[in-house]
Amino acid sequence: MVDFNKRAFCHFTLKDILSIISSVAIPIALAIYTAIGSQQQKQQAEKKQQFDFEQSKDLRQQTLYDEFLNNIYKLDKDGYLNDSKNPWAFANAYYRAAHRQWDTIRKGDIIQFLKEEQLIGRNNCSNGCRTTELDDIIRLNELNFDKVHLASETGVLNKLNLQCVSFDQVSMSNAEFSSVSLNGVSFDGGRLNNAKFDSSSLLCASFNGVNLSGADFGNSDLTGAHFSNSDLSGAKLTEEQIKQASFHNVTMPNGKKSKTASSTTTKKRIAQTTTIMKTKMSTTSSSISTTKTITTSSSSTSTSTSIPSSSTTSSTTSSTSTSTTSKTTTTSPTTAATAQLSLSGVQLNLDPLSLSSGWSLCYNGTYADSLVSTVVATVLAACNKNKLLLGCRPVANTKLSVAAMGNRADVLYDCGSTSTCTHVANGVGWYFSSSYSWGFVYGSGTVKRNTCDQATGDDAYRLCWHTSDVGGYRCGSTLCSTDSTWAKVIYHAN
Repeated sequence: MVDFNKRAFCHFTLKDILSIISSVAIPIALAIYTAIGSQQQKQQAEKKQQFDFEQSKDLRQQTLYDEFLNNIYKLDKDGYLNDSKNPWAFANAYYRAAHRQWDTIRKGDIIQFLKEEQLIGRNNCSNGCRTTELDDIIRLNELNFDKVHLASETGVLNKLNLQCVSFDQVSMSNAEFSSVSLNGVSFDGGRLNNAKFDSSSLLCASFNGVNLSGADFGNSDLTGAHFSNSDLSGAKLTEEQIKQASFHNVTMPNGKKSKTASSTTTKKRIAQTTTIMKTKMSTTSSSISTTKTITTSSSSTSTSTSIPSSSTTSSTTSSTSTSTTSKTTTTSPTTAATAQLSLSGVQLNLDPLSLSSGWSLCYNGTYADSLVSTVVATVLAACNKNKLLLGCRPVANTKLSVAAMGNRADVLYDCGSTSTCTHVANGVGWYFSSSYSWGFVYGSGTVKRNTCDQATGDDAYRLCWHTSDVGGYRCGSTLCSTDSTWAKVIYHAN
């Protein structure tokens, strides 16, 4: 039998060594146990703190959600959301403040609520296309709806109705639309990369200047949808969907630029114009000696173009009609008066001193000044000559940031409240209404008047003034809403 008291290692008995090890190991074990226990307690505390935070956050969001519904009801009940209260500034400011606090589920629920209450998507849609333009009471532009999921509760049985809603300049990256009616919807200037459209309807939907990279259109209906100046790289589109829609200056899923293609279905618009030009040709020259323009109304948008030829035939008559799915545009023929205009197209940084003699300032106001119809009438009475030049600039500057000139009839071409109407003349797309908005865009560029032009693309070449009950709105890429530091000016000449 081993005697531990007598067995020694370097003057230490085995019993001494075991005593030393045990005296060291026990405190170490206790320390490790304490550290592990402390770490577990810390993790539990952090989890509880995170849970309490999420609960508090969710409670706050639910409180804001409930208060928003109640307050919108009160505003509507007290008549603050009817047409006479336009531009409904308080309701919009209140909505945007609450929107920033909500999660994606509540953001989606509120969109459905606003539509059901006819606070958004108020445009009257017929067969999926807009037939009447009405301003949305609540504006969604420039808001974030990333990862929002909008779906019908009954699936394909009844689609969720979001017809004619304006999602212009909205971020909806990774959004999902399941069995949603998006007929007549506008996504212009928005971000929809990696968005999914499943079993949805997009009749006559507008995608102008939209990032749609990686988007998946699934088995959705794109009949009459219009894509322009957009990015569809990596998107999932079937051959049938490509045939249904129209594409202009679009990066297609294969990475190539689209050729202008028209869909098989044509949008119906409120205001349509057919222009028939009868051209008489000289027997010795290809120049036009007389041009006659007749404008009539029809039930579908059409644009006609007359192209002079070098034939020696004594007379040529040309009348061509082309359908469009995106906008109402008329084009003026070149006349003797137009030829005398010294500047063509939209001008940037124009010095008024460089204008030819005969031009004089007839109106000088600021973006804080309201151009209601009575004021517009007074302005036009003062600016009564045959040619007009519209421009804008910072009050402290002398050069016009943006400007364009044209014949009086072209500059004052009445588009009413038609959202996409322009009248192209002298390289400028003009639009006017004494009770809606007045402005221009470069050439045949697309506009989105709601009420003023909110379209994107060639921003520096856009000008728009409200002619309703407010001032503003844009001078090029600068939004000058009721801003007294920016001037709007008009020059005229014969």
